[in-house]
Amino acid sequence: MRPRNYENRDLPPGMYRRIRSSKSKKNPKKEWISYIYLDKSGKLIPLGTDLNLARLKWAELEAKEKPRDLLQIKSVFDRYERDIIPKKAPRTQKDNLAELRQLRPFFDGAPIDAITPSLVAQYRDARSAPVRANREIALLSHIYNMAREWGLSTKENPCQGVRKNKEKPRDFYANDSVWKAVYAKAVDELRVAMDLAYLTG
Repeated sequence: MRPRNYENRDLPPGMYRRIRSSKSKKNPKKEWISYIYLDKSGKLIPLGTDLNLARLKWAELEAKEKPRDLLQIKSVFDRYERDIIPKKAPRTQKDNLAELRQLRPFFDGAPIDAITPSLVAQYRDARSAPVRANREIALLSHIYNMAREWGLSTKENPCQGVRKNKEKPRDFYANDSVWKAVYAKAVDELRVAMDLAYLTG
């Protein structure tokens, strides 16, 4: 058997990397990488530009088990951190990265389909910061929804139906200077609502 080209040696049999240069005058040095599958009849099947998804499609075409490393929640965390978090607002990015740091030690080694509502509840109960635990479970829920969109799981979201920790609402009293500043900038509808709130106590 002829050895594979160097650029394809990390790929499964029958799967190839296709590298194309951008035709744009603004960015002529940019390269596009996509993946293809050459079946036994010689037909080329496009697998897309995402290596992980391409490997999953390859496994389906070869009728083989999905690569185990892609079925670990760790790989889903990695992809979410790489592809989703950077698109969020700066403060949300900072919060999500901190929440991921808390989630990883507990969930990283688990297969994605092994996570159950019971396991999520165990995480909630083990956390010493109840309010932060609520935020972390909300992030885990969104990550799981993205994993379903990416075709990495067909299971129901294990965070659904898991009871959240109680949160104490914050009390805030608007003193006269705050009230006047908001009232001065408010639209008519808000001023009417503020007047009603003030008159009714």
